[in-house]
Amino acid sequence: MDEAVRLLRAQILISNTCLEKLKAIKTTIQAENKGANIAAAVHEMEPALLELGKLEKRKQEFLARHKVSSLQAVLARQPHSAEREIAVHLLHRAQEFEESLVREIASTRFLLEKGKRYVDFNINVMTQTVASDIYNQDAAESESRRGVKMFDSSV
Repeated sequence: MDEAVRLLRAQILISNTCLEKLKAIKTTIQAENKGANIAAAVHEMEPALLELGKLEKRKQEFLARHKVSSLQAVLARQPHSAEREIAVHLLHRAQEFEESLVREIASTRFLLEKGKRYVDFNINVMTQTVASDIYNQDAAESESRRGVKMFDSSV
């Protein structure tokens, strides 16, 4: 039971760290500088993700030793006691952090996809826009176009 409590406490601490770092990444993406510091924010999150991976490995080893598939099953086998109640509370708290992480990851993924679509759109505009002979409404209506792209480096 003590090991399960230690694992759950560690999971809560690491999940909280990951959540804070993920929020920092999201804030960086939303910043006016269009994510110029994103690499630094992601780099700061890497150690927390490595710790989370190590913890997950320890948790899987613990579950394998007890021949169960989840911590809920381990706790269900335990008799009612104060330690079990603490462990159940920690389990619920860890699940709350996990759900928060899932929501933050989804919103961050949405922001990244939105940014990618914005970049793709601008690249498409730059590569498909054709320069007109004269930049006015009459030239645009007459379809008088050169074969040179508007943003071609040789123009």
